[in-house]
Amino acid sequence: MSASPAPTRRGEAARRYGQWAERLTFWLLWFRGFEAVGWRERVGRLELDLILARGGELRVVEVKARARGSWVGADLALGPEQRVRLQRALTGWLDRRPWPAEVTFQRVSWAGWRCRFHPVERWDGLGPPR
Repeated sequence: MSASPAPTRRGEAARRYGQWAERLTFWLLWFRGFEAVGWRERVGRLELDLILARGGELRVVEVKARARGSWVGADLALGPEQRVRLQRALTGWLDRRPWPAEVTFQRVSWAGWRCRFHPVERWDGLGPPR
């Protein structure tokens, strides 16, 4: 039995929307003075969405995008397991490209055209809540 094409189209649309959200997030942060260091950086099987720098700060940005009215909103889409994976990916990235100054993390969530920049966190605070 073959899979129906509808989930494939939906998945492709979701992927394009996620890429659009990442690009728009980059531009919004670029206007705030950040410069691109990396986009969709692969560390083994893990991926870091955006890596940006401003002054001495290196900021890793995780972009979550969901369609308006989605069952699970983008604000809730970063669970403890994914936070641990992001920290492993960032540690691996920093092993290859050491950064001498402050490293921070920020989530940005999108729902339709609505964008929310979550508070900036320390990169080592990415692990599960204590």
